Amino acid sequence: MSTETNFSQQVKDALNHLYDFRYLEKHPLAQLYWPRENDYPNQAHQLHRLLLESIEDLNPPTPSARGTSRAEYYRLLVYRYVEERPVSNIMTELGHSRRQFFRQQNKAIKMLAGVLQEKAPAAEELPKADEHLVDELKRFRTRGRAIDPLEAVASTLEMLGRLAEQHDVSLTVDLPETLPSIYGSRTVLRQVFLNSLSHLITQPGSRKVHLQAAHHQPKVVVEVTVTGDSLQGQFQMKELALDQEHSIQHLVKILGGTWSTGTANGQSCLWRFDFPANVEKTLLVVDDNEGVLKVFRRYLMGHNYRTISATTGAEAIQLARQMQPSIITLDVMIPGQDGWEILYALKQDPRTQQIPIIICSVLQDPNLAQSLGAAAYLRKPVAQTDLLTALNCLASAP
Repeated sequence: MSTETNFSQQVKDALNHLYDFRYLEKHPLAQLYWPRENDYPNQAHQLHRLLLESIEDLNPPTPSARGTSRAEYYRLLVYRYVEERPVSNIMTELGHSRRQFFRQQNKAIKMLAGVLQEKAPAAEELPKADEHLVDELKRFRTRGRAIDPLEAVASTLEMLGRLAEQHDVSLTVDLPETLPSIYGSRTVLRQVFLNSLSHLITQPGSRKVHLQAAHHQPKVVVEVTVTGDSLQGQFQMKELALDQEHSIQHLVKILGGTWSTGTANGQSCLWRFDFPANVEKTLLVVDDNEGVLKVFRRYLMGHNYRTISATTGAEAIQLARQMQPSIITLDVMIPGQDGWEILYALKQDPRTQQIPIIICSVLQDPNLAQSLGAAAYLRKPVAQTDLLTALNCLASAP
């Protein structure tokens, strides 16, 4: 068997155990990417994340490429391994015969293996795994949509039933009939629940894992309580919370949420996740260039922002007072009343001074922007990833 074929088989094997973290911990791919356990803890979670990241790399970036083979491979891998749909359902969805399905699956895995091989570190130069998370955060933030948290919880619990039985853990839930949607990636939300619950279920001494959810305006709150007869002394919250760079923490951040931990008594502990409810936000774009408005609207299509615009200072100040937008983007080079004057006026007005303002300009003067009260500074031309990252950071800030 060739080296290339062997690597593809290892990738396929890892995909078949995508949610089995005990198996992934000792997988050959985990040893390849993170060979020194002391330097690279939690190899299973890191391999799990790397596989998801690499599958997402196959997702075509533009609608015009959605009909390509690459797009079909991406859908097949997501359906088969990420969402774990039955093969018969995937065949129907993609219109494949059984023979065609497995042929396409092998091609998809080979393409994925090629992506993973490009990321394999040289033996003499092994990057820290968490360095990949910066790009991962940006990429997932550009692929958001409204998610039903109840559906994500239900699909997660269905997968974890056998794991709970194997560890003799009672897995119970208390869910309302409805919850507001959460904005972001369904894949990411599922990973939060899967990673958290699988970690808590497999803790020594766990006897009961209970999940409940509620809507506490403006948050969707999910709480997981773990109880057991021997948790005290071996079920320490500091160990459970792990390092702040743990994959769960980063996944929660992608969704604009927060993760906190606590203890009720010596026999139980609590993990709490707070996610912002999906409420449409208004963005006021202040720019005399209509092309910028069109670009921003295209960037934000499907991202839960309503975009309004102003081309003059007077119009911007009036709209800010009347509409109370969630965020304002402000160009500097505006004829008449320039962006600095507009920023100063908005920050002096009690009716608008609390609105976060992002300066977007070809000029490079972030220090002046900050001194005048701007919340962020983006250099033109503004990339979609940079705009969405800035907007999401400001929208999720307390």
